[in-house]
Amino acid sequence: MSRNQIIIVSACAVLCLGIYLFADTKKPKVEKAADGGQPAMPQQEQHAHESLDIEQYIKETNSKIADKATKEIVEKLLEAQSYKELIGEYQKMDKPLAIAYYSIKLAEKENKADAFVGAGDYNTMLMQTAPDEKARNFLSANAVSCYQKAVDLDSNNTNNKIRLAGAFMESGGAPMQGVSILLEIVRKDSANVDAQLMLGRFGIISGQFDKAIARLEKILYLRPQNSEALLLLAEAYNGQGNKTKAVEMLELCKKTVTEPAAKKEIENYIQSIKKPNG
Repeated sequence: MSRNQIIIVSACAVLCLGIYLFADTKKPKVEKAADGGQPAMPQQEQHAHESLDIEQYIKETNSKIADKATKEIVEKLLEAQSYKELIGEYQKMDKPLAIAYYSIKLAEKENKADAFVGAGDYNTMLMQTAPDEKARNFLSANAVSCYQKAVDLDSNNTNNKIRLAGAFMESGGAPMQGVSILLEIVRKDSANVDAQLMLGRFGIISGQFDKAIARLEKILYLRPQNSEALLLLAEAYNGQGNKTKAVEMLELCKKTVTEPAAKKEIENYIQSIKKPNG
């Protein structure tokens, strides 16, 4: 799996079988767009959320450094703005939020698209295990900012645009900005599997099962063994109430995975659908 795919999967939670298979995809009713296209998300999801005060967090973290020598090193590195070495010190202390912050500082200093992508990737990865909502909001905003700067520096890189779209959609604050980016990509290249997968996932979440199915079937036409598409297609059919097709897709999906644990979870999902109230 490519680096870009890893980030896409993380952002969209497509491959997290333990989370996704049994997740409730019945979201609040969405508002239809005026042009009949993609829907707008509920108003409550558009509001800004409280974020971690990273400067206060850093200050408190540094004040708690017990080792005098380490404390002096950190202070000198901060004064010299030696962010790469500073990240190394926080890695030793196991302070991922500080690493996330200074990875952005380092990217800003280098001002290169790859550096911003690396910082965005780290914040995106860390977002999945954030200790609380404030930290998650902080990391989410970081990811959006980093990928936006990467796109600004290299506007021809489609992979980074997909990263940015995923960050918008994962943040919950501006999902339609992510959708717009993806729609622009597929208009130019309808065979872009990563973009179609993300749009398919969004279609399921927003209850647009017909649109999701159309996109996912296109992916399977191009790549019949794509396990993500099969899994999402099963969820879309199940959302429509078509249990027979949902089970059919899951059976096909089960043949494409090799991990025993993944096969077991898929089988459990199949059995849950087959139950009278499944």
